[in-house]
Amino acid sequence: MAKRKKVITAGRLVKTVIYTVPQPRDKEHVRAARSKITTAAQKALNFRTAQSRLEMILAANFDRHDLFCTLTYRDECLPAKLADAKKRIRAFLRLLRAQRRRRGLELKYVYVTEGKHGDKRYHHHLVINATGPEDLEEICSLWPYGDMVDVERIADHEYIEISRYITKENAEDKPNGAQMWTRSRNLDPPKVESYFVPDDETIQPPPGAYVLEREEKQNEHGSFSYLKYRLPEDREPFHPRPQRRPAKSE
Repeated sequence: MAKRKKVITAGRLVKTVIYTVPQPRDKEHVRAARSKITTAAQKALNFRTAQSRLEMILAANFDRHDLFCTLTYRDECLPAKLADAKKRIRAFLRLLRAQRRRRGLELKYVYVTEGKHGDKRYHHHLVINATGPEDLEEICSLWPYGDMVDVERIADHEYIEISRYITKENAEDKPNGAQMWTRSRNLDPPKVESYFVPDDETIQPPPGAYVLEREEKQNEHGSFSYLKYRLPEDREPFHPRPQRRPAKSE
């Protein structure tokens, strides 16, 4: 009975699954049973959905010190249409990238633009890499369109929580797996490994890891085990969380 192991590593976040796979010489009923196991394993791994892919992209590129931002508009600055809102966020990111380049630093980001629900006001959610204590003032100075700029540390949230929050609106009119965010080109992909393992191999979290999800399934011809965990964090100095500050007026 052959088993395949698949591991997706994104920073400290790891998803791994071991499952029985169908074999060429399997009888039809055995192949059908093992195919069900394979399907269940792939569903558990869930890497092809948009939210799960974004979760792993965030985990691979942003750590607890990085920033989760929301940029809003005052009434007199509110864009008339989505295209105008997108132009403004792109212009903001160009300015922020230029500012950082002058300091010899790079900009990494993921963002979405929303405005369908509630008061239907356009706004932007962003995840941005942090560079130092001047980040908050820099962001506020480059966003003159709103009275408040909300900036939080990623440490306050799980990656899947951020992923679900910033894709909640765009998911309604897109197929499963469709990309619903915009990202900078310098982001690293999660590391994906897939290989065969001995039949008796199991998956266990490393010492100190925090288990986030666990699932198992078995039938008479095969089984799968799925585990999602977060590796222990390092003990880097933690900067105090930025608080809400008024954005610079036009």
